[in-house]
Amino acid sequence: MLGSTVADLAKPVLIGNAVDLFTEGYKIPYVEDDKAKGTIEFEGRKLRHLEEKENIQEVSQMLQYKSQYYWVQEMNLEDAKAVLAMTPSMYRNSILESEDSLTIDVNGHTYKGRLLEKEELKVLRSLNLKPLAILAGYFLLVLVVSFAFLYLQAVILQYIGQKIILAIRHEIYDKMLHLPFRFYHQNPIGKLVTRVTNDTETLNEMYTSVLVNLLKQAFFLIGVMVMMLATDVKTALCVIGLVPIVVIATIIYKRFSRRAYREMRNKLTEMNAFLSEHLSGMRVIQIFTREKAKVKQMKKINNEHFKANMKEMTAFMLFRPFIFFLCYIGVALVLLVGGHSVLQGAMSVGALIIMTSYTKDFFGPIEQLAENFNVLQSALASAEKIFTILDEENEIIEGTRHIDSNTFKGDIEFKNVWFAYEGEEWILRDVSFKIEAGQKVAFVGATGAGKTSILSLICRYYDIQKGQILIDGIDIKEYDTAALRSQVGQVLQDVFMFTGDIKGNIRLGKDSISQETVEAAAKLVNAHEFIKKLPHGYDEEVLERGNSLSTGQRQLISFARAVAYDPKIFILDEATANIDTETESLIQDALYKMMEGRTTLMVAHRLSTIQHADNIIVLHKGKIREMGTHQTLLANKGIYHHLYQLALESQHMA
Repeated sequence: MLGSTVADLAKPVLIGNAVDLFTEGYKIPYVEDDKAKGTIEFEGRKLRHLEEKENIQEVSQMLQYKSQYYWVQEMNLEDAKAVLAMTPSMYRNSILESEDSLTIDVNGHTYKGRLLEKEELKVLRSLNLKPLAILAGYFLLVLVVSFAFLYLQAVILQYIGQKIILAIRHEIYDKMLHLPFRFYHQNPIGKLVTRVTNDTETLNEMYTSVLVNLLKQAFFLIGVMVMMLATDVKTALCVIGLVPIVVIATIIYKRFSRRAYREMRNKLTEMNAFLSEHLSGMRVIQIFTREKAKVKQMKKINNEHFKANMKEMTAFMLFRPFIFFLCYIGVALVLLVGGHSVLQGAMSVGALIIMTSYTKDFFGPIEQLAENFNVLQSALASAEKIFTILDEENEIIEGTRHIDSNTFKGDIEFKNVWFAYEGEEWILRDVSFKIEAGQKVAFVGATGAGKTSILSLICRYYDIQKGQILIDGIDIKEYDTAALRSQVGQVLQDVFMFTGDIKGNIRLGKDSISQETVEAAAKLVNAHEFIKKLPHGYDEEVLERGNSLSTGQRQLISFARAVAYDPKIFILDEATANIDTETESLIQDALYKMMEGRTTLMVAHRLSTIQHADNIIVLHKGKIREMGTHQTLLANKGIYHHLYQLALESQHMA
């Protein structure tokens, strides 16, 4: 970074020196030297330029007067310097011009110079070619060094930036994997996808370009000011005097820009959430012909994002031209003040070019800082949202007790459990029951009675507010959550399939599950036959959400997935709801086999699927109202009897 900055600072100096050598190289005195290398032959003598620290008093000098060049021999060095320092107003008192010569009076001495022909001028000026070539070589070297440093800087920064983003993306995804279900109920999926993808990429841009550019531009700005002051203090102060105006404009822009960026990021998140939700639900939209209504909604969100974007762009489009305007005000000041110094002989033309170049360089970083400030504002807005997730506290406090699968039985007991998703809107009210290891228990009740909530609590997706849940006589809060869930196999009504192949969807990344185990699990639930008929069998590609498979096929694979993990507790939440009667008959026997020796909890609207349960618990408005076997509950003629009669009537009507 420092290397490329120094190289950039050196370029104007080299160009200015080259210009001075080209325009004022004739001012260097000539001395006669028969032995030196690199001399020129002129008027029968070998000449070279006088070295800067040489102590030779008699020299030959080339002078410029009214665009003509004259040659003066045997001139005192101090007199030559005095003539070269003269301003045009002093010429008429010291120089007398004739047709092809000049008479010069200086310091009480008189010299005569003759007019040089073009060819003679070329010979004398040829001594300037070598220094020009050296300067050109230095300039080329600076370009190569600058390129090398910029390349190394880009490679290193990209590597560091990508490693940082890799770590952040991994950390945020890891954090999401361990956040409770409540978090996902409160945050749309599209919003979370934006955090992991768009927002981290914005941070990447900040790390790889903005932060380093800020440092580089700060160093460069300081370097430019130092070089300007070293070249000409008065001209430099005229340019630096514009800094307070730049600072005030930047502060105003910063305040407006940050608000606009925050609004723009919020609208982008809202748009991503809308698209994620509605693309997933496209079938429903088309079934109910809501395309036009959804287009209107999308148009509204898109317009809001456009307006937020335009607010920020308006601020930037005002700020950038203003800095551009100040830059050329600075150039005008340099030309005015520096040009006057050139006319007075106090500054060389090359120095004026250096000052003009540095003035543009002075405002260049400020303009780039404004552009980088946009990215920085966007990155800060993204970082704010990312760290909101990373700082999210997990309400599920991990236990430390591990589970020995050889001794784990699967006894479950609820003791006076009260549970609410929000506040005191109780879903479960003082619920108590006990399930012995290996028992098959079904939960029945109307929608919202709390059946699924009980199943979620066993896996500890949520924590209860009151009471206690025991598994094998130990409070589930004491168990390591991952160890607890590894002993629970859950099959839901809505089966989720991941992109990949079928065997991968059964294993879910657990490499210890062999191909033989996968196939054995599929055979147990009667999924093996339809899988083998697929073109690639267990290697058949599964599209997003399993759209390449039928609903029944997806459900059978979910059964195989649960069996392959060999849990001690099975949870079946409306697991057969989406399976047709023919398919259901195929898996009923498999269900009995896979439930054998395992504690099984079932929720089903098809009461025919739970008749053989060891115990049926009837819930109503979060409370247990009835409990017993199928025959016992029918004999009691309570809620279960009523639900059973409704189910029979529904089947009869069908």
